[in-house]
Amino acid sequence: MKVNPAIALTTLILVGCSSVPPPDTRLLGNVTAAPHECDLISANSIMVATGLHEYRAFGTKMDGGRKFESCTVTEKPDAEHNRGLLIEVFDPSPDDAEDLENTRRSTAGTDLPGGLGPGFAARRKNGQDQSIAFVYGWTSDYKRLLTVNIIEGAPGRDSLADAVEFFRQLKPLLLTSSR
Repeated sequence: MKVNPAIALTTLILVGCSSVPPPDTRLLGNVTAAPHECDLISANSIMVATGLHEYRAFGTKMDGGRKFESCTVTEKPDAEHNRGLLIEVFDPSPDDAEDLENTRRSTAGTDLPGGLGPGFAARRKNGQDQSIAFVYGWTSDYKRLLTVNIIEGAPGRDSLADAVEFFRQLKPLLLTSSR
């Protein structure tokens, strides 16, 4: 069988230029394992979920008796388009039951997997047309709210699954009544 060199070269170029990354199925692991950012969130889990190896993290710290309130991870602090992670605890929650239901409906959110609710997971676009995978989960009395947002997650990863996994592991630490 004789192969046309022009077709072979075109095929090689098309395959080599493919912009679809291969699936990244690595586990996030323990999202609170050392080394930490914001005194709680695993640097390794941040790198897997966001794809960032160089980033800035800032937020509240749990040491000194302060409660964890937030952790913000950004690629470039003042860039218009960047990847990152935002985890926030609101105590008290700024949203009531109706607000949360309206948000779930407007974003086509799906209920969290069994045992994780109340809450929902969804995707949305921000003002810069970036994809954001997010989870909102709250206490049954709606008094506390935990949110996890992954902005432009790591190529090849399921950022929504990563957001749910962050939530799953952080909920017992950050959303319990004994906080």
